[in-house]
Order: sequence, then C-alpha cells, then structure tokens
Amino acid sequence: MDKLELLQELEKLVAGNGLDADEIRLCLLLLTNCKGSRNGEIEYRTVKSAIGREFSLEKLKRSCRRLFMYKLIALTSPFPDGTNEENFIISYMVFPAREN
Repeated sequence: MDKLELLQELEKLVAGNGLDADEIRLCLLLLTNCKGSRNGEIEYRTVKSAIGREFSLEKLKRSCRRLFMYKLIALTSPFPDGTNEENFIISYMVFPAREN
C-alpha cells in the first residue's frame, strides 16, 4: 500500500472541501494505525482519545460513511448493536489510491 499516494488523494479532498476536520483526523489516524498493510483494527476509546471526547459514536458512524463514500476507508466489521458501548474494536480496510 502506498500511503503517500493515499495522502495525496486525501489532500485533494481537503482542498475541495470534501471532508471536515474530524473526518480528516479519523482518516489519518486509521491510515497510520494500519502499519503498512491495508487492514487495521483500533479501539473506539483510542479514536476518542485522539480526536476528542466530543467524537461520539454517531459522529464516528457518519465519518466512516463519508470516508467510504470517498473510497478512502471501509469498515470490515459492523458497529455494535447497543449505542451505549463504551469501547469496541473498529476493523477497517484502507482502499488503494485511485489512478489519475
């Protein structure tokens, strides 16, 4: 996986006002967390700690949908059924950079 190409794609979306600040932070966090492979797992509490306590489960779901819409990140496991979950594992895949 070429992380530089993916960051360049992210830069284009930022320049075009496609993503908000929390979505950009989440994408960068997930990208750096996957450690060279296209697949990763991260705890929700780690995401909240890195992005901010105000980053609710609903914001996480919305951000993940938007990152998927822009073909940056896809979840590989569903969110937990209960919305009161304090911590759970987020499994995801980073899409390869698109050809120009």
